[in-house]
Amino acid sequence: MQTLTSSRALREFIPISPLMLSGKKGLSVDVFIKVDAYATPKLYCSRRLQVNPRQLQLLLDAGITKLYVERDSYQSYLSELRSNWERILNEDYPLEADRAGLMCEVARAVLEEQFNTNDTSSIVNTCKQLSCSVIDILQQRPVLVSSLHASMSHDDAIGTHSSNVGIYIAVLARELGFTGDELQQIVVGALLHDIGKLEVSDEILGKPERLNEFEFRTVQKHPSLGLRRLVSEQQELTFGQLMMVYQHHEKLNGTGYPVGVPCEEIHPWAKICSVVDAFEALTSLRPYRNPLSFETALAVLEKIARTQLDETVVKCWKSLVLCPY
Repeated sequence: MQTLTSSRALREFIPISPLMLSGKKGLSVDVFIKVDAYATPKLYCSRRLQVNPRQLQLLLDAGITKLYVERDSYQSYLSELRSNWERILNEDYPLEADRAGLMCEVARAVLEEQFNTNDTSSIVNTCKQLSCSVIDILQQRPVLVSSLHASMSHDDAIGTHSSNVGIYIAVLARELGFTGDELQQIVVGALLHDIGKLEVSDEILGKPERLNEFEFRTVQKHPSLGLRRLVSEQQELTFGQLMMVYQHHEKLNGTGYPVGVPCEEIHPWAKICSVVDAFEALTSLRPYRNPLSFETALAVLEKIARTQLDETVVKCWKSLVLCPY
């Protein structure tokens, strides 16, 4: 009975990264902490209370990877981040090595809040701004994929998945030789790649059981829905970016969706997005399965390279994922 009560209480809280306390102004919501998996979170710091670098470092040294905000306060937290994310990412932090971790949390929260608005123009503009910050932070110092993964959230929310794919692709595309405007455009395309899922019901996207045929066909429409949304609302995006949205589930052997086009008709940027999209999904929690390890996920990608995924891109991504330093 006590476990049920604790579990129910935990659902009233949403996890955030401790790095969000790095800001000089503090957060506008109360922040909570829990000492074990089933404990009810207790107040750690009140709203607008500043946490000094030493206190934050003690949290991180103790292995605290998540703090919590109350569910009723979460939208206020997201709105605050959306309004101030550029300032947050550009502040000077004593824990400079963790700036990439802060970037992961801010990108996820900002995208989640933006997708909740369902405002296409605002979503696109935010993705364009966010891509510049992501590229700038990742170029300041090398960041391992394993470190990024450890800093990311891994639920099945559209904002979480999209921000993770956008951050991963910034690393991969740069390694593949993309720079400047092309690199920025690719990151924007990745952040937007699942925008069509905003038109698919939460009941289907979050269903814990196997989807029936109708539900599966509905999910398969999201690339077409995303392309139609972006084109009909006349967003200023390049052809390559639109194809990332439209073709990230196409396969080299022509068995993908929404059309089933052959290899030569799939845009190169969409091929890059497909690899990162698949890896992120495999290594994240889904309603119907637990996340896979890096090694298992890479084995899956290698198995379908050549027939479904671009082999060169898979090899490059594997080298980054397994990079020891």
